[in-house]
Amino acid sequence: MSAFKVVAALADLPTGATKAVEYDGAAVGLFNVRGTIYAIGNICTHSYAELHDGYVDDDDCTVDCPLHGARFSLKDGGHMTLPAVAGVKRYEVQVVDDQILIAPAA
Repeated sequence: MSAFKVVAALADLPTGATKAVEYDGAAVGLFNVRGTIYAIGNICTHSYAELHDGYVDDDDCTVDCPLHGARFSLKDGGHMTLPAVAGVKRYEVQVVDDQILIAPAA
């Protein structure tokens, strides 16, 4: 059985947009960077803040936590700057029939 689940419609996430969704009760942030959809855990590992509300750098493909500025890679969920010392979970993304599906990365 596929672990991929529909979490949003593609029309709800135009280029440059972000969106908070859930996957099996976990908070996930969706990010549309130049037409590519990324999905990572949405809660900063330093202090509770929703990453989808942070500044997205299209050139670096990163997001800065809106609370204290910790930076995370949208490609792999890794933390790049303090004050975070741990990354967030990364999710695989598929777009099927204008629906965004995600599953935990292996």
